[in-house]
Amino acid sequence: MMRLSSNTRTVTNADGGVMLDLRKGKLFRLNSTGAVILELLARGGTEESIAAELSRLCGVDCALASSDVHAFLAVLRSHGLLDEQD
Repeated sequence: MMRLSSNTRTVTNADGGVMLDLRKGKLFRLNSTGAVILELLARGGTEESIAAELSRLCGVDCALASSDVHAFLAVLRSHGLLDEQD
């Protein structure tokens, strides 16, 4: 299971959002796609379910949505903003 780190705070809306890393004091701006991914992640979505829902919401091919979700989550991981449990 993956979720946002407890050291983050987020605010999202239809235009995008922001994410604050409390440990480092860094602020990350999100576009609308990133905001949707975060909302779905907060609801307990898996990488696969998030990609499927993003594909449906945006009317894009599932492979493209999957690639985008994977890349976005990789960036979150690289900044230590995701907690993952087996």
